[in-house]
Amino acid sequence: MPGKPPASEGIRAIRAVRKVWSGVEVAAIDVYSAGEGRVVLDLTGSRSRLGVLLQQVGGHCEGRHAPGKPGVTRNPGARFLALTPAGMPIWGYSDRISYSHELALSFDSADLSTRLGEPLRDDVDLAPRLWLSNERIFALAELLSAEVVGGGEFGQLYGESLVLALVVEYLRAVRARAPASPKGGLSPRQLREVCAYMLEHLSAPVGLRELAALAGMSQAHFSRAFKASTGVPPYRWQLHARVERAQQLLLRADVSLADLALQLGFGDQSHLTRVFRRVVGATPAAWRRVHGRGRREP
Repeated sequence: MPGKPPASEGIRAIRAVRKVWSGVEVAAIDVYSAGEGRVVLDLTGSRSRLGVLLQQVGGHCEGRHAPGKPGVTRNPGARFLALTPAGMPIWGYSDRISYSHELALSFDSADLSTRLGEPLRDDVDLAPRLWLSNERIFALAELLSAEVVGGGEFGQLYGESLVLALVVEYLRAVRARAPASPKGGLSPRQLREVCAYMLEHLSAPVGLRELAALAGMSQAHFSRAFKASTGVPPYRWQLHARVERAQQLLLRADVSLADLALQLGFGDQSHLTRVFRRVVGATPAAWRRVHGRGRREP
């Protein structure tokens, strides 16, 4: 079509790693260019998109409604975030830049509303915004980006918790008043049932949707209430429960580390070792040499 803007221009390479948590596609995107002239990338999508630009090297990046229509420019290297509703034309534009790193969340607004347990307003929550700055969102985006690039090492609950935390923080930033927070935590019965469920499913992926349904709450409400009751988010409680179960099993002489990883839902023995060391401060083999009563695992 004559005169149609290019889908991309000036880009040398794009590397993207994606995961899906709570119905939200989370992509860590690296864009490389020659560092000379302009770079244009069509970001228009069929779902709403919240992009958090975490790093830019060289010139500056900005969001534009059209490649030839200037957007909102800030200092080179500055971090920012932008939200564009589903179907709205949007281009990423940069000038004399060699590298950028972005975390992009793509979601269906109706599905996200259901998961949050509250409606999203088109005129506030989903309104187009080409430039915002929020340090709390940047910190969450850095953690989420690392989890995506790391292949979801800390599990589904961790990824889902970060996604919902980032979305809630964004809503707080754009609304005139903060959303009401729960007055308390879970009831003793709710907490008992949720914890029992996680203990029974240590070897399988457990999602916020399942836990929230057990408690009869929205996912966002459940996350806040669980932390109010236990002092930690659900993913951390489950992670510590898995490590505690691993410690119990390590005291048995007939359990290999490979079998232990399989029993507790870790990807492999090395995944178990990395998580165990971060929580306990020692590898499973080293911990068993000190505390175990059976054979030693090299």
